[in-house]
Amino acid sequence: MHDLVYEQLRDALMSGAFEARKTFTIASLSERFHTSHMPVREALRRLASENALSISAAGTAYVPAITAPELRDITLARMIVEGATARIAGPRLTEADIAALEQILEHHRASASAGNNTEMTAANRAFHFHIYRAAGSAVLMSQIENLWLRSGPYVRFLSDRMSELLKTERRSGFTDQHAAMIDAIKSGDWDALGVACEADIRASQDLLLEILATEDGARDAS
Repeated sequence: MHDLVYEQLRDALMSGAFEARKTFTIASLSERFHTSHMPVREALRRLASENALSISAAGTAYVPAITAPELRDITLARMIVEGATARIAGPRLTEADIAALEQILEHHRASASAGNNTEMTAANRAFHFHIYRAAGSAVLMSQIENLWLRSGPYVRFLSDRMSELLKTERRSGFTDQHAAMIDAIKSGDWDALGVACEADIRASQDLLLEILATEDGARDAS
């Protein structure tokens, strides 16, 4: 039960299910998971040790606030680790993997056209992790999962604003780097695969920073 509560909360945080500053009470989570307080308390403690959650002076667990410096720091780490992992994975990817990645890409594009940001987020994660798993490194996967875990609030922040973005000309560009990654795999250019992976991560950061700056400016003006 300890592991079940932890894994479900961890997966929800990683996928951006909770917005920044969301608080969790042991009682409410115990009710949600139909368990005693102990497994919930242990799960929150483990997630706090991974920097996925923060603990207030009163002992309340909450999703960390969004800040531009932390976003830049997480992005830098992601580009280094995920870019390298993609380069390692490249030679191990098969024709079946390429077909699976192309299918995920088409689903991603269809979700964007339909304005379904939840499916877009899921497709993006599926695409990246399909590649990373091919590297065959449990250590690298653990590092990547932790970085995605810490990225959860930013995923949610962007997802909440994606509906409006999908109405603009940006809609067609959200999958460009994924297409470039597939092209690199087909051509056997593993450095290009890593570069496209890094560019995809950087593009998300730049978009988030742009939105943060715009919203901060609007608040200052009001």
